[in-house]
Amino acid sequence: MKKNKDFDEFIRRLEEAIENMMDGSDISNRPIFVDISINICPNMGIIPVNPDIQMERKAPVDILETEKNIYAVIGLPGMEKEDIKLSCTGWTLEVTASNAVNTLREEIELPSRVNKKGMKTKYENGILEVVFNKSRKGASKTNTNTNDNT
Repeated sequence: MKKNKDFDEFIRRLEEAIENMMDGSDISNRPIFVDISINICPNMGIIPVNPDIQMERKAPVDILETEKNIYAVIGLPGMEKEDIKLSCTGWTLEVTASNAVNTLREEIELPSRVNKKGMKTKYENGILEVVFNKSRKGASKTNTNTNDNT
């Protein structure tokens, strides 16, 4: 029951502090808001308790589009080349990287349809660069989704 006594003591001190604040000035007509946050499960923070559990997180991504190519630059710090898997549908690039510490998964929507077979990759110092040739079949997504009925 020590936790209940500690909580009761905390509430008593909080009430005393509010009474002291009200005695010191003429704020009795104004409401006082107190926000208390209690973490019931302190071990369920950002870092997993079990070191065998991998955390999935997002990777920083930059996309650059030129007339003929689309460049994707993805930050994958701490990964080895063998840890990275790529999959492309023509409109999206899926990057999955997993090692003993982290799991990263990104599904990147590409601004234009790309030719999957012409994909070139380079991984150096935690940065993955992927270069696609634009597909001759598909223009940009904005052009393929509009209807001209005028």
